[in-house]
Amino acid sequence: MEAMRTQSLSLRPVQLSDAALLQELFLKSPGYFALIGMEPPGLEDVIRDLHTLEKDPRRRAFLLFLEREAVGYLDYKLHYPEAEEATLSLLLIREDRQGQGLGQRALRHLMENLVGVKRLYAVVYGQNPRAKDFFLKEGFRHVKDGGPAVSWYVRTLRAGPDEGLL
Repeated sequence: MEAMRTQSLSLRPVQLSDAALLQELFLKSPGYFALIGMEPPGLEDVIRDLHTLEKDPRRRAFLLFLEREAVGYLDYKLHYPEAEEATLSLLLIREDRQGQGLGQRALRHLMENLVGVKRLYAVVYGQNPRAKDFFLKEGFRHVKDGGPAVSWYVRTLRAGPDEGLL
């Protein structure tokens, strides 16, 4: 019998030095940006966003790696909108890696490691039925639409100590 090998998905905090890698990931996901009505951000825009990340102590962002290959990006905010809540603003899997369960694995990792958070919100931008279905299948429920371009989903989590992703 042949040995089975599973590829390891890891999350690493994004750093300013990752700007080019993050932009490359965005360039490999043009469908997402088309859904929200914009072009993938340029390098200067990515750098600007990473600078804002450094200035907000509640915001967390991670690059997702499958072995050593960057396959996704996860961005969320702790204690938002309320103290024991968090809001997932982007879970992006590179288009050529979608449909392999990577988004599900990243979301489950986040939910298992968020401590001190009782509810996780997910924001879906644009007309994105695939993302909406994803969150519904992952146990989220639709809360409200924030205009024609934003939908909010929520899932109750277990509560623990008051820290972010380990």
